This record gives sequence, structure tokens and C-alpha cells, in this order.
Amino acid sequence: MDIAVSGSRIAAIGPHYPGAAAMERAAEGMLATTPFIDAHHHLDCAYLSHPPNVSGTLEEAIRINAEVKPRRSPLEVRRNACRALEQALLHGTGWIRSHVDIDSVSGLRLLAPVLEAKEEFRGRVDVQIVAFPQLGLLRDSESIGLIRAALREGAQVVGGMPHGEASRQDAARHIDLALEIAQEYDVDVDMHIDETDDPASRTLELLAEATIREGYQGRVTAGHCCALAAYPDDLARRVIERVAEAGIHVVTSPLSNLYLQGRHDRQPVRRGITRVRELLAAGVNVACGLDDVGNIFFPFGRMDMLEVAMITAVAAHLTTPEEIETAFDMPRHRAARALRLTGYGLRAGAAADFLLLDAGSAAEALQRQPARRLVVRGGRIVAETVTEARLPAPIG
Repeated sequence: MDIAVSGSRIAAIGPHYPGAAAMERAAEGMLATTPFIDAHHHLDCAYLSHPPNVSGTLEEAIRINAEVKPRRSPLEVRRNACRALEQALLHGTGWIRSHVDIDSVSGLRLLAPVLEAKEEFRGRVDVQIVAFPQLGLLRDSESIGLIRAALREGAQVVGGMPHGEASRQDAARHIDLALEIAQEYDVDVDMHIDETDDPASRTLELLAEATIREGYQGRVTAGHCCALAAYPDDLARRVIERVAEAGIHVVTSPLSNLYLQGRHDRQPVRRGITRVRELLAAGVNVACGLDDVGNIFFPFGRMDMLEVAMITAVAAHLTTPEEIETAFDMPRHRAARALRLTGYGLRAGAAADFLLLDAGSAAEALQRQPARRLVVRGGRIVAETVTEARLPAPIG
């Protein structure tokens, strides 16, 4: 097929487009796809690797983060966020939803540099910012006013972490407060939910009940949901049914959760990833996110959502041809639904946002992890990767 671009829009898609073009690029039979979407990330702590997280646990990472936040340079935060966005762009990511810590320890000091990085990459990698009260809304009540302030300053989504509160009652109130603020500002909600191996952590069900009660279906996202994997099967089925009824989007971050979870287990060690297959079977929209890059929460990562999709397929046992297609779609159309993007798609009349992969199918793209040969946003080439592989001539 030929893709004809006029200005910032796709003019036509079809075989052998007949119109004259000011510029032509031979796609050489590559796979064209919409840009990738990272539905869950933390740009404010990108590449924050010192002091090291010796235990590799989520608890130590949160403690270190709280200790260093007051001392961090805004210039350093902005520089590292831009470094992550540059890598995301080279790997074909067009949108990122980034949680930014908002609390009594850091105030709004991490928000400003991330907003600056967002502005620098606008139109190449677009960033949605979640105001994230990692220290709680009951445990850290100052965060309530700060979340509202962050929304006035440029944050677009209300975050939360109800399982970090002291009791189930406080967790329920945390959720209610987040939904109250979201409705006040007419924005969506995206919470860290039950990021723990503890089967007694059950805030996902509380979130589903509150979403239904407040009529906020389709506007709420639950990230991680690790404890769901530790529930007895009958309880898990009941909770998943309520999540589906509430229209909650679920974002799994398998790389960081495989790394962080199960640290206190003896064999068999729990894997930390939520019940992706069961959620999909119930009709829940499941997307994926990288979560962190090169930092105390996850020391690896390349800002590459094709890699995240492949690891999601492996960790969640998505193995049938249909499931592999679904895994490829998690950082694309499924993530677009979670971020409520409009106009996302590869079709005539849509924005000219696409990339070219040196692969013949979704399955081959996941298997080979090819370079993003060309990345186009708004009709402009914004990134290009040139590779060359050679075998030496046979001797003799």
C-alpha cells in the first residue's frame, strides 16, 4: 500500500497512489503502524539510580525516592525526562502518560521540570501528566490541596495509591477524594492499585464500586493490580466482573513488577503481573506501560514499548495468534482508549502519525524487535533509524 500525506493529515491509503508527491520515501514492504503509547510511566524519576535500591523491593525504592526528592535539582529532573522522551521518540512512542509525585515532601517541585520537558517534545511525544499522591491523601493530607494546585498548573489526570493508606476505610476515602477532585476539574483518574503481593490488599474492588457509584465509567484507569494475581480464583472472578462493569481500564507494567514483586517469597516466587488473560476474557480494556527506566524502581529499560508488549505476551502467556495480536495492540489502540485519545488510527483523514517497522506482521515485529525505520508525527519525519548488517565473505 501507499500512504499519501498532505500537510499534517493522511490524504489516502491504497495501492499505487497516483498523485505526484513533493517527496517520496520507499517503504520497501515494511509494516506501517500507529505510534506506540506508554500508558504508565514516571518521567519525574527517570534515570534516578543513586543511592541504589539494594533490596530491589518497591518499599526501599519508595523510601529512597522520598529521601532524595527534596534535594533533587529541577534541571536534573528536566534533563533526565528529556533523555527518556528522546529515547521514546526514537523507539516510535508518540504518547506517554506520566505520573508525577505530588506530596508534602516535594510539593510541586517535580511538576515544573516535567512540564518543561513536555513542552520541548510537544508534537513529537505528547505527554499526559498525572498528579500522583504517592504518600497518600489521608496519611499525607497536605497532598489534597497540592493535587488541586497541580491540576491548575498543568497536570491533566488525578492519581492515587489507596493501598498505601493505613486502613481499608482510609483507602475507600482516598478513592472518594480522588474522584471528587476529578469531577471538580472534569478530568480522568489513573491510580496505582494493589501494587503488592498481599492477597489482603483489595482496593481494586473499592475503586470499581466507587466508579460505578459516581457514574465515572470509562474515565478511570487502574495500574499494576498485582494483588489480583494472589487472590483465590473465586474472589478474583468477582472483582474482575466488577472491574468490567465499571469500565475501568487496566494497565499492566510487567517489567517493573516482575523485578519488584515476589522479593520476600521463597520458591515458588510470585511473578507480580496481574491476571491479564482473565481480564481480557471478561472484556476489560488492558494496556501496558514501561513504568520506569534506569532507576531505583527498575534499573533496565529502553523506553521501547514494542519490547514491553513482547514481555507482556511472555509474562501473561499470550500465545495464540489472536492473543499475540492483542499484545501488539496493548501499547497502541488499547492504550489510546485508556488515554481517551481522539483521532488515533491509520486511515485517510486521520492525523499523519505513523511509523515503519522492518517486519511483515505483528507477530514478526514482537519476535524480531526491529528498529523503527521511520517515525512520522503530524506529517513530519521526527525520527529515523538506519541500520546495516553484514556477513563477511566466505574464506576460500
